[in-house]
Amino acid sequence: MKINAKQYARSLYEAVQNKSDSQIKDVLKSFVKVLINNNDISKADKIIAEFSKIWNKKQGVVEAEVISAKELDNPIIRLMSDYIVKLLKAKEVIINKKIDKNLLGGVVIKYGDKILDNSMRIRLCELKNRMIK
Repeated sequence: MKINAKQYARSLYEAVQNKSDSQIKDVLKSFVKVLINNNDISKADKIIAEFSKIWNKKQGVVEAEVISAKELDNPIIRLMSDYIVKLLKAKEVIINKKIDKNLLGGVVIKYGDKILDNSMRIRLCELKNRMIK
């Protein structure tokens, strides 16, 4: 039976829990050996991504992507971060900023499996649909 990246990540998370730094190094060495022996070293990037998701969830950290038409000021990013912390009762929010000139204005915030679309593009589409009806 083949082990998928999510299963490896869960196993790795459980193996490093409550370990010292030196113990974690030993666990990682053994883990890499298992990946090599199972011919699954090519899954390393996916395993790391899955591990990060698990780690963040357990630690109360939320990753969010903020997409805007132009670079946003730090006070605005901080407000969005505070909003997401309140909304999700998270301890911390990591915001990844992205620029998309097609938005025209406004922002799109993606976190978890949610999308908050407050872009001008979506507003114009909604206005167009209301006018058609």
